[in-house]
Amino acid sequence: MNSVIASLVIFKHSYSDLRPTLESLLASDNISIVILVDNDKSDWAHLFKHEKVRYFKSPGNVGFGSGHNLAIRQYADQSDFFLICNPDIIFSSIELDMLISFASKRKEGLFLPKIVYKNGENQFGARLLPTPLNLFARRFSPKIAEKLDQAYLLKNLNLSEPSFVPYLHGCFMLFRSKALLELKGFDERYFMYMEDVDLSRRCASEFGNVYYPLAKVVHLHEQGSYKNKGLLKAHLKSAWQYFNKWGWFYDTGRKKLNDKCLKKINNL
Repeated sequence: MNSVIASLVIFKHSYSDLRPTLESLLASDNISIVILVDNDKSDWAHLFKHEKVRYFKSPGNVGFGSGHNLAIRQYADQSDFFLICNPDIIFSSIELDMLISFASKRKEGLFLPKIVYKNGENQFGARLLPTPLNLFARRFSPKIAEKLDQAYLLKNLNLSEPSFVPYLHGCFMLFRSKALLELKGFDERYFMYMEDVDLSRRCASEFGNVYYPLAKVVHLHEQGSYKNKGLLKAHLKSAWQYFNKWGWFYDTGRKKLNDKCLKKINNL
């Protein structure tokens, strides 16, 4: 059996908010430890008792990536795989077992199952690395985004087999622990948003990523930055940081990784 440690970053989440995700994680025989990283002052998490659960109080609201990094640095060397999990994920143990069984036979660093809404609709968690136009059109020009999303969201991807994909969504990232440690986890310059794109990209380049759509998890996704001006500001700031780091319109690394993915889709 492969050992998996899972990390959850919480911020003002009630127990009822987190209960479906906790129950999914704790029900899996493959998961040995579940780390609750508290970015606030939870009135329940430090009192929650379960043999698998470890509570970790961060110095404050340090952000998504920095919160997970606290867990990664302390625990990742104790497991074969390390799971970055959002607090709004639901899955059956059978689905996770399928993903882990597949990953244990591969050498790549990052694995993602099919991400779906509660009604079963595909969330398209497997994506190309975004251009500035992809991100800003999706937020401010839905008509343009609809045209671009056909390629960006890999809507023609074969869902009956695994595929190399450069950007795997951060809501449920299963890493080979050694790869995650070598990558040094998330880039902590991102407070929230884009940190998953950055880490997924680095892993794709160094170790390889695999999208495994034969297993699936449910993501109760709310698109907070579409509803909250503060979150929108954070999203825009992170996008600015990301493109400043990797390149806005001239990004040879993005082209190389995206082309590798597209060539396999188009059988070139």
